[in-house]
Amino acid sequence: MPSYGSEDRSSNHESRLVLKDGREVFLRPVVPADRDLIIDMFNRVSRRSIYQRFLRNLESLPDDLLYRLTHIDRETSFALAAVVEEGGGEAIIAVGRYAYDHREGYADLALVVRDDWQNLGLGKALLERVVSAAVKRGISCFGSMMDTRNTVMEKILRDLGYTVAYSLKTGVFQVRISV
Repeated sequence: MPSYGSEDRSSNHESRLVLKDGREVFLRPVVPADRDLIIDMFNRVSRRSIYQRFLRNLESLPDDLLYRLTHIDRETSFALAAVVEEGGGEAIIAVGRYAYDHREGYADLALVVRDDWQNLGLGKALLERVVSAAVKRGISCFGSMMDTRNTVMEKILRDLGYTVAYSLKTGVFQVRISV
């Protein structure tokens, strides 16, 4: 059973990350005030990336889903955003998250990177930090549903050295990750 403490307060997870192309992004926990930034990111992500993240086609983020994406309880979930200055303000360009499911005994992992920021090491860095935050809380088993064509996520998991098991379930992979 994971233990939950106060070590995941925002300042403990704020950092800067230099990407493969030399650009720098700011990493910080997602907060409720990120609502409009999350909507903006969603609107700037390709339909393919949206499908790979949610395993369904979405034209917009329903209010209940948007609420869950921006209101992290910090007891059983954590989300980390990659933020840059863009167009005179902040923009979220990627989010990695986990949500622990007590019934299943594992944490669901999710990751989305805006298409124009992909292939720069950002997804790998975010996932590594999110998993590290979970491990500090006693979580070592993760799961997710993944599109069978999502070879980028397969490569990230392989590169991070996690033990990964894939099983086909209703046309998508059910993924179990152990760290």
